[in-house]
Amino acid sequence: MRHVSLAVYLAALILPLAGPTVAHAAGADSAALSIKRGHAMAVEKCASCHAVELSGASPYPPAPAWRELVVGYDVDALAEAFAEGIFVGHDGPTQMPEFMFTPDEIDDLLNYMKSLQPA
Repeated sequence: MRHVSLAVYLAALILPLAGPTVAHAAGADSAALSIKRGHAMAVEKCASCHAVELSGASPYPPAPAWRELVVGYDVDALAEAFAEGIFVGHDGPTQMPEFMFTPDEIDDLLNYMKSLQPA
């Protein structure tokens, strides 16, 4: 009986210590998947005009590279624009198409954009 009590006591001490590590790992995996989905969406919908990677020039020169955009702009402020349909007008011959994203797509896209921010 003493061994069972000792085992229960040790489990009560050890499990709470392991819990946050497991939860943190699951959260990190979830964040990494969100960033990966956001990257895929950026490549599919945005890379024809914008440089969406950490290097390279934008294929359409008036379109800013995302790595520069995320430095001087509040990325979270884009959430509403992405939900309602983002529109950016400029003097270039090609205008940015109006995109509308779902809430999950917005989260993924913003998480990817944040991953481009310098540490």
